[in-house]
Formats: sequence, C-alpha cells, structure tokens
Amino acid sequence: MKTKTLFFALFALLLGAPSLLLAQSANYKNPMSINATGQIKDGFGATVGTVSKDKMILDAKGQKIAFVDGQGNLVDAKTGKKMGRVGKNNDTYMDANGDLMFTIKDNPDETCDIFDAKGHKIGNVHDSYKGTACALHCFQAKHTHMK
Repeated sequence: MKTKTLFFALFALLLGAPSLLLAQSANYKNPMSINATGQIKDGFGATVGTVSKDKMILDAKGQKIAFVDGQGNLVDAKTGKKMGRVGKNNDTYMDANGDLMFTIKDNPDETCDIFDAKGHKIGNVHDSYKGTACALHCFQAKHTHMK
C-alpha cells in the first residue's frame, strides 16, 4: 500500500513538473509591457491594467491601485504607502527600502526594456511611459487589491 501511494505521488509530480517549470519561466520568456496607449499587458498579451497620462495605475477593472507622485514615488492608492521610487534619471527603480528593483534601458525604437535586479528582462515600455515603468512592479508583485 505504501509503495502504491509513493508511486502515485511520484507520477503526479512528474506530470506536474513541466507545467510548473514553464510557469516559472514565463515572466522572462514573455515579459510584461506598457504600450503607447498605456495598456499594461501580461506576458501572454492580456490587458491587466493601464497607466493614465497623469501617472495613475489602474487594474483591469479600472480601479486605482497606485500612482506616481510628483517626486517620482510609486504610492499605493488604497493605503497611501510609498512602495518605491523612480531613480533621478528615470533609468532605475528602487523599492521602499532603497533596494534596486528594475533597470530601464533605452532601445533604438520608441521603447525601453525593463530588467530586474538579476538582469532578467521582465518588461518593455513605450518611451512615453518610461517614468511609470514602475507600474510593472504592481503587477509583478500581484499588487492589485483584488483579494
């Protein structure tokens, strides 16, 4: 009986492992993006939110989840808590503790690539939304108030 249970447990693990590995790597193979109209797309092309021209970050239902204030801080719209800060030259993003979260690198076209602290590409944003690329942090961290 114990051997049979162990066999089924291992079999289930083998069946589930490939999908877990694919899910883990999806962020790097299919990075998030913010297009020229401010739509935030996940790695599979689904719209998960938007960034308005006044730097308000909305979830897919149109609810305010965060905003970038006049000092470049990413602020939780519900609690008012500072979640991070855009770097002085708009090419880095630090979390609330001052730790590097993203680096932003310009491309020859009208976009910028977003890299996490380990150097993995996690997103792409249109140049006009470079200052709000930190919006990706809300969606990477699943900070959408939809709990």
